[in-house]
Amino acid sequence: MEEPDCPGLSPHLRTAVPEPEKLLWVSQPRGPYRVVDYTCDCEAVFYELISCGGIYQIHKVVQSEPPKHSYAGGWRSGEARLWWHSVLLGRVR
Repeated sequence: MEEPDCPGLSPHLRTAVPEPEKLLWVSQPRGPYRVVDYTCDCEAVFYELISCGGIYQIHKVVQSEPPKHSYAGGWRSGEARLWWHSVLLGRVR
């Protein structure tokens, strides 16, 4: 079965810079959350910016069987947006 083409509705990650800054990833979110922003899921790994009661984290999803979920952060909105943009630009992983 052929994979569908990427719809191109969500941003795609840029290739990581050599030696990107590393985030500290944990296995659980801080609590119930809502998705604020996300990257395209046409790649094997995609990311979501999530809000947990006003505290923001980045949710990393590795599309495997079963999927692997990791969470980084615990920032307020402004700082979370800076980290999110760094992930999108490949400066942080």
